[in-house]
Amino acid sequence: MDSTNEILTHAGECRIEEISIASPNTGQISDISGFMLEINLYENIFSSCMSGNLIVADAINLISNLPLMGNEYIRIKLRTPTLEDSPSNVIQKTFQIYSISDRILNDDRSQYYNISFMSIEGNEDQTTVVTKSYKGTTDEVAQKIYKEHIEFDRPLVVLDTPHVSTIKYTSNHWSPFKNLNYISKISKGATLEGSDYLFFETNKSFYFASIESLIYQQRVNGPFDEYVLERNGAKMPRRISSQKFAGNVLPDGITVIENLKMLTTIDTLSGNNIGAFSASVDGYDFYTKKIIHADFDFVQDMKRFTKTGPVSTLPSSLKRNPLARKNYNSYNTGLYNDYGLTDEEDLPDGCTSNKLQTRRLQRASYLKSFENNKLEMLVPGRTDIEVGRLISVLYPSSEPPNEDLSTVLDPILSGLYLISAIHHKITIDRHTMNMEIIKNGISNAPEKVEMEEEVDNVS
Repeated sequence: MDSTNEILTHAGECRIEEISIASPNTGQISDISGFMLEINLYENIFSSCMSGNLIVADAINLISNLPLMGNEYIRIKLRTPTLEDSPSNVIQKTFQIYSISDRILNDDRSQYYNISFMSIEGNEDQTTVVTKSYKGTTDEVAQKIYKEHIEFDRPLVVLDTPHVSTIKYTSNHWSPFKNLNYISKISKGATLEGSDYLFFETNKSFYFASIESLIYQQRVNGPFDEYVLERNGAKMPRRISSQKFAGNVLPDGITVIENLKMLTTIDTLSGNNIGAFSASVDGYDFYTKKIIHADFDFVQDMKRFTKTGPVSTLPSSLKRNPLARKNYNSYNTGLYNDYGLTDEEDLPDGCTSNKLQTRRLQRASYLKSFENNKLEMLVPGRTDIEVGRLISVLYPSSEPPNEDLSTVLDPILSGLYLISAIHHKITIDRHTMNMEIIKNGISNAPEKVEMEEEVDNVS
């Protein structure tokens, strides 16, 4: 579709270009875009695949005539007006229906029901088992499993390759997703220190990537966009931060934060209890009969890792003790279980149990670091965004504006955040996004922002 002559009439406007259901039994394809009341799509970096649901007002008894049995395919295509019709700008994917619920018959003979669906890849994962031995670098093995058992119509993006971590193990009737999530726990990229790899799906692609690599890549190339919390009707300019921005330039109303809620902040008692600030691991290698010990201190060691900002979210004076939170791991308890402290020539270099322990400590601490600053914000929807994107947030301080109509930004809450989850809600009138955003470092945000008088604009 030609987008050059389009106009975005209001923030959150969305073109529903396709909602169709295909029956695998009859081959019939039905356009149900006219029956749609609400679409909900969910994507999360801590979830292996996307899911969603569609609320339908059915006046032609489609549920019986198609019929809808719970195994059909549903294809959805959404696009924000003025954006070019390209894969990076639209939400387009085929899902598989797994449930039809909440069916209600009205007096006018129309009926309402809820169609629940998930990615075809996720549905296939439920019934696919892998019984095979794998050996190689973690990125090679991940790509192999994805291509052989998961790939349907979208690629797997692997970051920070080639991996330095290697693996040799046997998948014993594990599902493909279980294999990839197992590999992610011991993966280490080519350049970055972290071992925080995750396997997840966005509305654009599948990813096998570490959060650190996502942050590093976007701190170098520029975050996606800048979102602003405006108060008392005062408008703030966009993209005033020093970095470049990679997202499409849209009207100011698209980046207005309509509601913001703090989900979690630093909790020193809980953090020490779960080992978020400091922890240690003792391990025993059953092959060599050797004991391995590793410590990790978040405040000191995290200086080596890329974060959302250069300043740590934790004070250096925070009381902590790695021995207060100790775990125990066993190594080489079975064939191909993991690499131990052995002298066998066929074992790759650098894959000893002590290094594996360090990676597990790094992974646990890095992932827990995001629990100290987790926010939820409601913003107008757009189809060119996905989880894993880095955004800048401007949060005004509670101080009153100065006489020259400038305001000081909150130095803690303003800065770069990673989008960890998005709930897309699409109705006939509007597309909204409820986004969970996280950070583990404080950015150098602008101290002041010039305020503008409110004018009529896209809102």
